[in-house]
Amino acid sequence: SYTLSSHGERASLKVNPKFLHSNSTSHTWPFSAVAELIDNAYDPDVMAKQCWIDWTRIKKFDCLTFQDNGSGMTKSKMYEMLR
Repeated sequence: SYTLSSHGERASLKVNPKFLHSNSTSHTWPFSAVAELIDNAYDPDVMAKQCWIDWTRIKKFDCLTFQDNGSGMTKSKMYEMLR
């Protein structure tokens, strides 16, 4: 399952590790997952003009973050995608 909490303008999402594992089989190579995130940002429905990939530390873990300036999705659409 997942929980959503809002921190200012950003939302953080906690996803159950079992969900991540069950969906990891479609991306056996890390760069294919990165490529899909970038491809999704430039999908015609999203209309992103820019995509940023940054490195940060979250709770002592090195993390890559992906952000674009596309149209995004509603909370209900996000919940639907994570089921």
